[in-house]
Amino acid sequence: MELNEVLKERRSTREFSNQKVNKEDLYQLLDAARLAPSAGNRQPWLFVVLEGNLKNQVAGIMEEHIKNAQITLDGEKNATHAYNPISSVKKSIQIIKEAPVLILVLRKFSEDWKEGDYLSIGCAIENISLRATDLKLGSLIIRDVVYTRDKIATYIGYENMELVTGLAVGYSIEYPYERFKKKIEDIVVCKE
Repeated sequence: MELNEVLKERRSTREFSNQKVNKEDLYQLLDAARLAPSAGNRQPWLFVVLEGNLKNQVAGIMEEHIKNAQITLDGEKNATHAYNPISSVKKSIQIIKEAPVLILVLRKFSEDWKEGDYLSIGCAIENISLRATDLKLGSLIIRDVVYTRDKIATYIGYENMELVTGLAVGYSIEYPYERFKKKIEDIVVCKE
């Protein structure tokens, strides 16, 4: 696909078939991530690819957490904001179980580089998402792993690193509608 077409076609997939993703396609996704720009060329990422039972164990860690604890948002218990974290985590658990691949993205702890590392990891995730679209795969950023980041990092053997996010990948069984996007004139200010 042409780049502009890939940009327009990329969607957040929330329903996956159980068809395995072949190793060559996974390699291409991770190679796209490797090529992303990074602040100070730090390349602060580590990508851990989970499939099968290992992936489902991560979902289990998240399930256990919402059974035993209240998730808070901005320090409030039972947040009444439009965003319902428990509902979101439940949906993320379902997606992790359904998707054939979960890519966890970690970084070395460093307060000095925290913001730059997050921006860099965002670029790598976008590269994966765009390459997935190009390969006719679906993807979804799984932010909700942050509520159990320490337990998940320990489970996968990287307790010395910070789990930043996850990415579900597989073959989509849906074609999500195009989400509303603001007009360019609503988001850009040019000053001379």
